[in-house]
Amino acid sequence: MRRLLLPVVMAVAMVGGTTVANAVPAEAGWRPTAVPRSEVVAGKMRSDREGVPAGFSKAEADRAETLEARRDAAPGCQVYWPAPYAVCGAIRDKYNELGGPNSFLSFPKSNELTNPDGYGKRTEFVNGPIYWSPQGGAHPVVNHFFAAWARNGYEAGPLGYPTSDEAVNPDNIGRRQYFEHATIYWKLNEAYAVRGAIRDKWGEAGWETGYLGYPVSDEFATPDGIGRGARFEHGMIYWTAAYGAHPVSGGLLDKWTLSGYERGPYGYPVADQRPRGSSWDQDFQFGTMGFPTDPVAAGVPDPDVESGDTDVDEPEPVTWQDFAADAGLGVSARVTQDKAGSLEPCRSGESCTEEGTATAAPRAARDLPIADGPDTQGRFIPEWCTRDPFDSRWKVERKHACATWSNLAVRVRDTKGAEIGRMEYAVKSGILSSHKSGALQQEFRVEFGNFTGEVGKPTFVYQPTYLGYGSGAYSVDGPASGSPVSPNSVKTFVVTWKQQTKPDNTQWSPGFQITWNLGNLAPNVTASNSGTYRYSGFRCDSTFKMARKYRQGCVVPGSTPTFELTALVPEQTWHVQEAVRSGLPGGAGRPLSRLTDQVKRDINRQMSCPRSGPVYAARQLAGRSCDEYPFASTYQGSALSNGPGRTVHENCHVADLPIATGPTGYSVCMIDDGQNKRSGSLLGAFYRTQRVVDQDDFTLTTTGGAPPAKP
Repeated sequence: MRRLLLPVVMAVAMVGGTTVANAVPAEAGWRPTAVPRSEVVAGKMRSDREGVPAGFSKAEADRAETLEARRDAAPGCQVYWPAPYAVCGAIRDKYNELGGPNSFLSFPKSNELTNPDGYGKRTEFVNGPIYWSPQGGAHPVVNHFFAAWARNGYEAGPLGYPTSDEAVNPDNIGRRQYFEHATIYWKLNEAYAVRGAIRDKWGEAGWETGYLGYPVSDEFATPDGIGRGARFEHGMIYWTAAYGAHPVSGGLLDKWTLSGYERGPYGYPVADQRPRGSSWDQDFQFGTMGFPTDPVAAGVPDPDVESGDTDVDEPEPVTWQDFAADAGLGVSARVTQDKAGSLEPCRSGESCTEEGTATAAPRAARDLPIADGPDTQGRFIPEWCTRDPFDSRWKVERKHACATWSNLAVRVRDTKGAEIGRMEYAVKSGILSSHKSGALQQEFRVEFGNFTGEVGKPTFVYQPTYLGYGSGAYSVDGPASGSPVSPNSVKTFVVTWKQQTKPDNTQWSPGFQITWNLGNLAPNVTASNSGTYRYSGFRCDSTFKMARKYRQGCVVPGSTPTFELTALVPEQTWHVQEAVRSGLPGGAGRPLSRLTDQVKRDINRQMSCPRSGPVYAARQLAGRSCDEYPFASTYQGSALSNGPGRTVHENCHVADLPIATGPTGYSVCMIDDGQNKRSGSLLGAFYRTQRVVDQDDFTLTTTGGAPPAKP
């Protein structure tokens, strides 16, 4: 911080017969020489009586004393011992006003100098200069203010000469200094110049106490040479000759920064920001930017926003039929995963279940009576799950997992350890999930084959465990654990793994297992070892809103879903088909991945389909709107594609882009507006029904496409 200035009183002294004004501080540290000698006399000089302040030699002090006494000190000038320099005219008056050598400037270190422009003057002091001009008068420019002025070319630069001393700002924190064509502001760290239309707009915004705060940069030219800008603590102001000066701040500035500033798809700001409900909008050259989301353009819906065409009001599933219907929606890749479970090692002298020991597989399930439990009609364990009868690995689709363990047999032993019989059986299990609920339903099905020898009174014992959630998080529909079993029959039960309370906008991976064994009520027969079925491949989340509330849902992320485009939207289907054919991703082997960041989606959309300006005007056709591919809601969208824009056919009416091919970039086509709206709704419904969250891959298929008519 600067030293406090001392109050001064004025005295008049006679120097060589010339009357000059001298500043004498009321509490002086420095004072003029009382009776200066005009010639140096050894042992008689002030320097012989007083110590010379640091930074000056005795010779300089003695010369300063002679200048005080002699007429060499020109009229209107003053010398300040021990500095051998004359300070003259208005600069002298300002120096004295500030306190002379007692001020923050300390002693002079030059005579008066003429500036490069040939008419301004300056005198340099230990801690900074005082500059004078006819239009601005005399004013010190020091420390950070001097550095900022120097960066901008001193008086020859765009700021011109100083027109004021430093002043304390209303916040009692910062300081400012006026120049001919600008103001330099300082706050605790560095000083920066603000000028012209940008300064005027900053003033409209409340100066340093407004929402922009202090400047944190000088004014700069934009790379294209068209505009100018300046940074502030909480925003920026950009100016162009065509549109004037406009602030960009907060989330709008973050979004504009991410888009590439004026070089990005929005261009320069053309208006100040304005509220839109809880959002803010601002008009740019090529469209209106909104934060957090752009206003919807041309009626094309954002697939990440709720639409009346989706199933947002459907109730959560309750029965296994509900879950089966939900799991059957859509198309997804069928994937084989790890083994479904394991058997405990056999214990010596006890009954033992072993894999690969059955002499024959049980008869087809349809031929076996349901001895105990609900008949789920094969919805949990479909035909594709049982094609490999001895494969105990999980086979999964997007909302369905199932596994069979068919070649099992129990070697029945009595309490003396002797093998007395044999029970053959298979275990099958299927799990269904829903995009409308965090609950899952699992069928556990045991198909018993032939029993030979003495088997006692066998029972089926089981224990579900919901890993990660604790006990009590499930319910069972079917026979109780420990119920008796008989040969060539089926025992089945359905476990509902209940939805748990989870915060909105979160994801988690539930795990659950069913442990089972064959017990025995006969006192002379031992129970078998245990087997375990376990699965933790589902991913649940609460990131989608349905009926305006966040709803949980679960899928298997390892199974990639497919978005089907059909004759329902023929022009959009055709555009996607042709764009993929031209080399863009989306087909098998080159999936798209969903992007949920609203800001990046808007930038993608604005890059491919600007909403004002010459490109927008040239593309307009009655009844058509702009369609881009890859979709703006993907990481392969236009602004993120790292490639150029193109179109696929002259019927697309996109003359500003070439018809081209290649593996990167994006494609644009003007298609039927109603189909464009419908397609956005269909994509949104696909995201929801398949729980496609951020970065999830998906592929697409196209059937029934038709090109738009020639314009």
